[in-house]
Amino acid sequence: MKPEGFPRRLRLRRRREFLRVQRGGRKVHTRFFLVFVAPTPRGVIEEGIGDGNPGLPGPRLGVTVTRKVGKAVKRNRIKRLVREAYRRERGSLPTGLDMVWVAKREAVETTLTAVLLDMRTLAERLHRAPLHSSKGSR
Repeated sequence: MKPEGFPRRLRLRRRREFLRVQRGGRKVHTRFFLVFVAPTPRGVIEEGIGDGNPGLPGPRLGVTVTRKVGKAVKRNRIKRLVREAYRRERGSLPTGLDMVWVAKREAVETTLTAVLLDMRTLAERLHRAPLHSSKGSR
């Protein structure tokens, strides 16, 4: 795997994965995003996220941008910016976490630099106050 790649095993792809993180995760507000963070489930760690390599995965990412934010071109741009920031900052984020980034309406104005700053700030906050369980961490 490329050091800055975004392989399938590091993506949240199913609706139930997004809902699990959003319902049971810790909520962190940034200027342009609402970020939900929850520990990766044990079953996923033991299965190796489909690649047959069990062990603690890097942080997994999901991005949600609703139609309230703008038309498809704007929504897709925001998703690309978050994925690029994740690719660059993945090494600074704690392992064994699932994250869902939900764009606020103001995210239309964001830049890659701003998203990178949000990602770094989130990494620092998670290192200072790590998640121990998905229950009661709201």
